[in-house]
Amino acid sequence: MVWRDLSLLTRFTVYTLLWLPVCFAAWYFLSILSVLPLSSLMDFIMTNVYPQLIGGVRSNGNELLVQTFMAIPNPQVPGGPDVAAVFEVNPLPYGYGVPMYTALVLASPIHVREKAWRWAVGLLILGLVQAFGVATNITKILAFQMGEGARERLGFSPLAYEGVAIAYQIGYLILPAVSPILIWVWQFRGFVSTLTESPSSRSKAPWLRKGA
Repeated sequence: MVWRDLSLLTRFTVYTLLWLPVCFAAWYFLSILSVLPLSSLMDFIMTNVYPQLIGGVRSNGNELLVQTFMAIPNPQVPGGPDVAAVFEVNPLPYGYGVPMYTALVLASPIHVREKAWRWAVGLLILGLVQAFGVATNITKILAFQMGEGARERLGFSPLAYEGVAIAYQIGYLILPAVSPILIWVWQFRGFVSTLTESPSSRSKAPWLRKGA
């Protein structure tokens, strides 16, 4: 079967699947760079939201290192002075929407300049999605894993703890998977509508004729 005889949906699906491994590989190996601005953003947000608990957030490779004001026994010097509790957060599970979204954009048949600015807008939104997921994870650790001392400093009500659990599930399970698709559909709704149109109607779409 000749490539041009395939439906537009089939060709778009093949292009997307071909771009996916390339985008995921690039995203993973460049994640150490993307963590740098994320760490600065999270440091500003978390130290202001929880000034009584968090002393700073910094990058540690492709992970985030969260320093708290909670004292714990020094594991390296038994019987010595207590040290501040530190824990790591992996931001990658909240940012895998970036390569998914990038593959969808690259497979879309529009002009390169159009792709570039739409991709930049999408990355900004996905960056906020990732920041939300990381923030809810840090809050979840403080609320449920740092002990009674952290809970006393938080001062959350029982309803607030339920809200933390729900927000964490949304930030971890739902938004990273759904956001890239929703952003792409919104940005490329003109192209999406042509996927179900007849070939004759599709040929009249001027923006498709300019496609790559």
